[in-house]
Amino acid sequence: MADAASNNGVLDVTEAQDSRVEWADVARLHEYHPRLRAADWRSPLVRRLLRSDRYEDGQQSIDAVHRAAEDADVPVQPCLLHWEGLGPDYRQCLATYQTAVITELATLGLACILVAHCTALEITEVTRRGEKADYWLGDKELMLEVSGEQSGNIEELCATKAEQLLRNPFGKAGYVCVAVYNNTAARLRFYRALP
Repeated sequence: MADAASNNGVLDVTEAQDSRVEWADVARLHEYHPRLRAADWRSPLVRRLLRSDRYEDGQQSIDAVHRAAEDADVPVQPCLLHWEGLGPDYRQCLATYQTAVITELATLGLACILVAHCTALEITEVTRRGEKADYWLGDKELMLEVSGEQSGNIEELCATKAEQLLRNPFGKAGYVCVAVYNNTAARLRFYRALP
């Protein structure tokens, strides 16, 4: 797990009632992935977490689960997302994007946090049309497929996106990051390339 010393306070670990609470600063999620315009994904993520068009500084816990390699799922909990000072950007976001686009961008923002926290990898660039995944991780070492829905079955969504990822033309392994916002759940799972 990352700590404040290794990531300049974007992700921190604080003590609360005898248990470790991991939190991420949504307003700074773009600092994890400096090669991308990830700052554009902050307000869409906050919109999905607030479930309201009215902005307010706040925090929200998310039921996040991570799986690396062939390991079992590991809860990343409680994973607390915190934000403040995004009011003007939030209003611009609502005036600019349709609902489906907000959900897509929100999940990209969440992927920024989970990828950095759980894997210490950087999302480095978008893939090209037809490459069966959305982004490259590292120096094109792994791929990342991202998808979010307002409601639905998160395990079915993850399985569908895993099938898509594994059909990539490079034979690359990678991660799938999915979210379903009506129950504030997310999954980040590694999938090994098919032989």
